[in-house]
Amino acid sequence: MNGLPGSTPRYTARAIKATGLVEETKALLRVWTPGESTADLRRRVREQALLGKATASRSDDVVAHAFNQRFLGGEQPAAQYLKRLLLVKGNGRWFTDLCLLYAARADVVLRETINVYAADRRATGRDYVETPSLVRFLEDQEAAGRMARPWTAGVKTSVAQHVLRQMTDFGLAGPNRRGVRELLPFAPTDLAVVWLAHDLHFSGYSDSRLLSHPDWQTWTLDEARTRERIAQLAGPALWEIQAAGSVTQITWGCPSMEEALDVLARIELP
Repeated sequence: MNGLPGSTPRYTARAIKATGLVEETKALLRVWTPGESTADLRRRVREQALLGKATASRSDDVVAHAFNQRFLGGEQPAAQYLKRLLLVKGNGRWFTDLCLLYAARADVVLRETINVYAADRRATGRDYVETPSLVRFLEDQEAAGRMARPWTAGVKTSVAQHVLRQMTDFGLAGPNRRGVRELLPFAPTDLAVVWLAHDLHFSGYSDSRLLSHPDWQTWTLDEARTRERIAQLAGPALWEIQAAGSVTQITWGCPSMEEALDVLARIELP
């Protein structure tokens, strides 16, 4: 991820290339082989029409700009774990929640649209999102130096429209009705909460930093609500939690993400 001084990430227009793509992600996970290069996967998806009637260019975009950037980055790509859990758990809203998480991690514009723009609107009683106000938000970010170079008005509008469409795809906003999308109540599934807690833990975050991590904001959870969800899910198989005032200590039951997945495969979580 490119960044400004102080590790503030640059805004990009990559949202134009991808929507939520939840069903496409499922299809790609089912056929993806761990270790397979993006180029090989892109060629195989195109040649075998694994994304149905998508054009070759659209198929390439889905693989390169969504699947690759969201699920194949880092030392431990999420794809290998998601593929395994999808085989065991099958379809469910948990999967959409995790697609939202990784889409927001991959695109700072989507992430800050949810965590800053939409969060501010929720907090001030404006229970809807729409293109003009999001464009103004993007203009403010441009004035703050968040873009590597100025965006045209058309690019800002297109990015705003695509990001709002993603919010609908992921269940954060309702459908477009005369240019307005209602902000919907949102709470992540228990399975998704367990996944993210372990992912952050095994990425080296302390218990206190884990609870305040901005990833939770993507699911509309502040630190207090995150702590509450973690406490509700406590148990010998996952973790035990001790809290004294603002200090929280978590004793983890799984020594690795692989073992956490084994537990998730055995227990029933919505």
